[in-house]
Amino acid sequence: MLNEFVLLVLLVLVASLLSVSVEWHVAVVCLWLVYAVAGTWLLVVATPELAIAKYITGSTVCALLMPGLRALGSGRAARGGRVRRLADAAGSTGADEPFMLVGAMLVAAAAVALSSAFPIVEGASNFAWYWLGLLGVLLVMLSRDLVRTGIGLLLLLNAVDLLDTMVARNQGVGAIGARSVVTIMLALALASVWSVFQDRAGATTTTARVPTISLDRPPTLGGIDDAA
Repeated sequence: MLNEFVLLVLLVLVASLLSVSVEWHVAVVCLWLVYAVAGTWLLVVATPELAIAKYITGSTVCALLMPGLRALGSGRAARGGRVRRLADAAGSTGADEPFMLVGAMLVAAAAVALSSAFPIVEGASNFAWYWLGLLGVLLVMLSRDLVRTGIGLLLLLNAVDLLDTMVARNQGVGAIGARSVVTIMLALALASVWSVFQDRAGATTTTARVPTISLDRPPTLGGIDDAA
């Protein structure tokens, strides 16, 4: 029970930090920790095969998303105007951070209430999957950028995976592999979408920096003005 409580606290902390983080390296580390803590949870309450599958899936997802997150994080600070608005649609900004923190706290309270009123699985696993699911819904419904929306989808998939695992613990390799493939395919789709937005932002930046030649005044010869 102590191990489950410690893992539950770690899951809440890293998922909350993931929902409010605007730094790409923090987001990658927290996302991997979500999968690692969930895998350790499955190691305690389920089978080692499920835990190993979760570790492998989380590492693969983070490896796929890391280049896109790094590109969005490094390119957003150097942009301005219309380009910044396009980049902000693709990458997280700090403007929503206090709002998302309050939302995460409300989600935690809702998860406590729902896990007590409508227990679907046994023990603290109720809170774990309610927490991940509600936090994922919050990010998908209320986020204004594609990065948080994508992370919300991954958290939702984690919640469904955890619930399905706790309902039917003795699952075959095919079922475990199918869920891992779905998660990895979602990560590939997110990486592709983020790359498209990054390329569009880079193209807009290049277009904005092309020098123009004014034709209102003819060039001077020898540094002497025509009027002279």
